[in-house]
Amino acid sequence: MSKIISYQRPENLEEALSLLSLDNHVPLAGGTLLNANEDMEPLHLVDLQSLALKGIDNSNGKLKIGAMTTLHEIMKNSDCPDSIRLSSRSELPSTLRTLATIGGTIASCDSDSQLIASLLVHDAAVTILNSDGELSVPLQEVLSEPERLESELILSIDVATDGEFILESTGRTPTDKPIVAVATRHCSDGYRMAITGVAATPVLVDPENPTASLQPSSDFRGNSEYRMHLAKTLASRTLNLLNGEK
Repeated sequence: MSKIISYQRPENLEEALSLLSLDNHVPLAGGTLLNANEDMEPLHLVDLQSLALKGIDNSNGKLKIGAMTTLHEIMKNSDCPDSIRLSSRSELPSTLRTLATIGGTIASCDSDSQLIASLLVHDAAVTILNSDGELSVPLQEVLSEPERLESELILSIDVATDGEFILESTGRTPTDKPIVAVATRHCSDGYRMAITGVAATPVLVDPENPTASLQPSSDFRGNSEYRMHLAKTLASRTLNLLNGEK
């Protein structure tokens, strides 16, 4: 568990951003990641509960999800695409879904996160607050520069809601976290595909050549060659299912 030496609960975004710019000041959302952190470096917690960053709004074909919205709230919201509801449910056990937030999930950049993969194929854009003001950044850019979130604040996530979606995965057992998962969405302008378990974070890939440039690392769940095999097989399966093939 992290070593906590101070706790502050800012009442506005400007105060929160100012605190997060200080050394060893970290945002506290649901607390699931901080409580599991074994690093004993002293930390100052900046609690985000008072910043009105919760809520889900669906309008004009876009869904806006506040960064402090919990995975349980997303799972239960009928405005969310079934794909994002399903991946929110599979992200964590039920006891943690009521605490974990979508902003915290993105900040974790977890390579195995099926929710992040689902957000990627739904063209997710992250609204971030930094010293220059608010800006919207494609999720894949945020994942490629996770260090930027050390001094920035995630406000919300916008996702497209149209199209058809398939998620396929393989784990050591049906209840284990998947070794590799492939999320694919078919919309009016083509396919989007994202893969977990093959890079440092979930990654968008070319649906026509999904394993190009991938160099997954090996661990006790599967070596690099096996992960490449799974990625290719599951990618093909999602495309076949979206095209009505068995």
